[in-house]
Amino acid sequence: MAPWSTKRRLIYGGSVVLTLAIILSFLTWNFFYKAPTCSDGKKNGDEKGVDCGGSCNSLCLNDALAPVVLWSKIFNISGDVYSAVAFVENPNINSENNEATYQFKIYDTENQLIMLKEGVTSIPKNKKFAVFETGLIIKNSKPKSADFKFLNFAPWQKNMTKDPEISLKYGALNSTSTAPNITGTVMNQSLQSIPKIELVVLVLDNKENAVAASRTFVDNLARNSSQDFVFTWPKPFNLGVESCTNPLDVAVVLDKSGSMKSESANPPEPFNTVKSTAQNFIKNLTDDDQVAVTFFGTNSRQESLLSRDRDGATGVIGNVFLSTTTVDQTNIFAGLTDAFNELKSTRARTNSKKAIVLLTDGIPTEPKQTGVQDYPSISAQTVAKEIKDSGIIMYTIGLGSNVSEGFLKEVSSGNNHYFFAPNKEKLTSIYEKITSELCIRKPNVITVIHRFF
Repeated sequence: MAPWSTKRRLIYGGSVVLTLAIILSFLTWNFFYKAPTCSDGKKNGDEKGVDCGGSCNSLCLNDALAPVVLWSKIFNISGDVYSAVAFVENPNINSENNEATYQFKIYDTENQLIMLKEGVTSIPKNKKFAVFETGLIIKNSKPKSADFKFLNFAPWQKNMTKDPEISLKYGALNSTSTAPNITGTVMNQSLQSIPKIELVVLVLDNKENAVAASRTFVDNLARNSSQDFVFTWPKPFNLGVESCTNPLDVAVVLDKSGSMKSESANPPEPFNTVKSTAQNFIKNLTDDDQVAVTFFGTNSRQESLLSRDRDGATGVIGNVFLSTTTVDQTNIFAGLTDAFNELKSTRARTNSKKAIVLLTDGIPTEPKQTGVQDYPSISAQTVAKEIKDSGIIMYTIGLGSNVSEGFLKEVSSGNNHYFFAPNKEKLTSIYEKITSELCIRKPNVITVIHRFF
């Protein structure tokens, strides 16, 4: 057994060696160790991937949602000059991309590729924005469509800062037949100046199809200040599909009594003109509208039911002829009753504006009731009152000198809903007035969006 003095020396010596080893290890660790960073090319620390995710500002590729291309179109600016525009939405709430490469493919009317254009844009966080390629010169071809896609993305970056606060005010589309323009004002409501703002206007038709787009920039907008802006186009553009503020359910009620061939029997006039002008009235309705057709003589017949099929309704009118063997009377009561029933049917829509357009060239002669001399007129007035009380608008057209204006005004929804046509040539303009009153056109939808640079 070693003496105590030897054990003590071993204990002291071991302690010194252990202490020196610890100090040497600490110095070596500090010399060689490097703390994890978001640019060291390694997946370390709290990262989800190599230099991305966790506390890193860059998102991993799988953590960023792909931008959604809402639409892309090509617009003619003037002559051979075009602009390609894509409307895009970034669904990432707190992340942006400072360098995204994109590509437009322009096709002609035969779907042949005629131009390929690439560029780079930034993608703002949580916004809808527009990508523009302006000044495209395209000769000897007529562009029809533009396809847009992103090719590459720089790393997506977190951005938790709050965007500056601005307000936008702008008016309607002006000078649509010469040089369309939209004016407005942008105000900086934030506490700091904004170096650069991109403003984009999108003009949509009633079906939300883009019919025009334009872009402008506002530089150095100081805090609590405002600046006017204007979007202009060098020439008029197609305003696109128009529709009424409310869809229409319209019943056209036409007289086919014997007097409808008083001007000539072969061809029967004014009957042929009555049919053709009614057909034009139906053709000028919008795609959202429904129409029904009723003809009446001694009796009434519902020739077509409420439908959006305007071609079917005009075809039905073309196939109605006057009787060559009998002389029909004028049963306005029956014609209005059939039209009223159709506008109350399940085919009628709850959100539609409903109207009846009645045309006649005479006074009521049917139906008859013993002991009541004016029963043909009384019965028509009675059903007309029911129609108006139900909320249906009544228009009446009196053709020629044999009509009773007092009766037709009484049947209509008011004196301004009665139209006198001294001859058949006036029918077209009367139908145009009725169309304009029935269909209050929706204005084009104008949207101005912004992006900060």
